[in-house]
Amino acid sequence: MAQPETAWNVSALVHAEVRMIERRSAPALFLAAMLASCGQEPTASNQTNMTAAEADIALDTAMNAVEGGNEGTLVPPAPGEPGGLPDDRTPLNESAARVPTSVEASGATLERWGLALGAGRFGEAYRLWRDNGRQSGMSEAQFTESWRKYSEIHVLIGRPQAGGTQTARVPLQVYGREREGSKPFNLIGMTTLARNPAGQNGGAGQIPWVIAAMDLVPRGTVKIVPPEGESMAERIPAAFQGRWSQSDESCKRPGDDMRLAVSGDTLTFYESVGKVTSLEELSKDRIQVAAAYSGEGSNWAENSTLALSDNGKVLTIDGVRRVRCA
Repeated sequence: MAQPETAWNVSALVHAEVRMIERRSAPALFLAAMLASCGQEPTASNQTNMTAAEADIALDTAMNAVEGGNEGTLVPPAPGEPGGLPDDRTPLNESAARVPTSVEASGATLERWGLALGAGRFGEAYRLWRDNGRQSGMSEAQFTESWRKYSEIHVLIGRPQAGGTQTARVPLQVYGREREGSKPFNLIGMTTLARNPAGQNGGAGQIPWVIAAMDLVPRGTVKIVPPEGESMAERIPAAFQGRWSQSDESCKRPGDDMRLAVSGDTLTFYESVGKVTSLEELSKDRIQVAAAYSGEGSNWAENSTLALSDNGKVLTIDGVRRVRCA
């Protein structure tokens, strides 16, 4: 696997998800993947695997997003447009952003929050709020209910700025589809992050910043580009699309970590999501896919070879064999 890129390496991620809007400002990120942690405000010592119930919610949410792609690609308001992030084109200070406790790196918490929401990991997203989620003003059940009404959730993050000695302010854009009727939505506003005393030494897996306040309001229009309007050269053929796992039995197993969802432009694994950036058809039953991945707080690019066999019932990706789930 390729070495993960810095969370602020925007070009691959934005190009992968929003191919048609390359005019996005440099600090913005597309974020949707699966993370695995629960407990108190996250640190390296309390991360653990999600429960089977949480895994099934995550898979259902991910598959809703995958299947939503069959209805077309969502194109949110671009920076500078109504409902879009500020049109700030100044490059982020990369050296400062590599220091987890810096204001420039505070957006990493919103990255985790967006990844968790996009994967249906609502409990984890809740616990990224201060006071183990209670600062959100909701119980975990209420928080989950408030976000489960969306079948597809994407997050774009603007440039972090100092809000005070202990806080940072970060523009935030959340868009996607409502579960009922697949109606697109777009929310825009400002987020306040506070320093997390338990994560200020910058140790691996720690969260130096937690969410203290979030003011999101509906604004702007999300456009839908129908599948026939997208570049077919970058879409995975229909024969490869669907749900896959290690066996027929594992397809039915709660919390199965071998399940893979393949759509026209997305590879959704247990703890990562890859957005297709380019595709080469090697033969009728074999393709090579380049994708920009997000998962477990990291972003990276990777090439994979997908091969079909047994009349399209078996998919092998980079040597790992999976069968099609009914």
